[in-house]
Amino acid sequence: MFQIYLLGSPRFSVDSQSYKIAGLPKTVPLLAFLLLQRKPLTRTKVAATFWPDVGENEARSNLRRHLYDLKIRLPPEDPRTPWLLTATTTVQWNPAADFWLDVDHFVQCSADPSRLSEAVSLYQGDLLPEVDEDWLFFERERLRNLLLDDLASLITQQRQQQAYKTAIDYAQRLLSLEPLREDMLRELMSLRYESGDRAGALEEYRRFEQRLRSELDVEPMLETKAHYDSIAQN
Repeated sequence: MFQIYLLGSPRFSVDSQSYKIAGLPKTVPLLAFLLLQRKPLTRTKVAATFWPDVGENEARSNLRRHLYDLKIRLPPEDPRTPWLLTATTTVQWNPAADFWLDVDHFVQCSADPSRLSEAVSLYQGDLLPEVDEDWLFFERERLRNLLLDDLASLITQQRQQQAYKTAIDYAQRLLSLEPLREDMLRELMSLRYESGDRAGALEEYRRFEQRLRSELDVEPMLETKAHYDSIAQN
């Protein structure tokens, strides 16, 4: 089993043993692109995606060189199910190959309310955060937004179960990703208050208020101020 982790810095393993893929600068991004597309792609399209600023012939030559580099750096394959399906005009990651991809598992877990905690634990960082490629932007944002939805659902689940500590942890993680989300700040304040930590709830507001002033020179929303006043008066 070839295990591939693309959420956060890319990591690879074979049967749970660490496996390194080095090579040309675009070799790992090319692997990620083929994995995420999972369908036959014309070589012209792939070449233009990765080398948009050069002519078609040079781009296709770059692609051939990177495909060769990728092939020799992938783990040994079963000849019956090779990692890559290549033809004269197309290239594809073989969906029948023996591999596991964290992105796939993350999406599957996110679709199951009982597995959301597993989903968020899989999300070790944004998709290939160190790779600056235009094609990555929308997929990266899609997965990040899915994580935010998962965290919001988990917060609701845990709050309903009065599992305040876990809910607070999830709320803090969400705010670490979107530190200016006032709806989540109010949620965090409520969680702390309901858990018996009134002082902590008020302190969350004060820290947020200071951040807004220092970064944006604005005040919290009236709704957030009113929430603070309500807790402070109780």
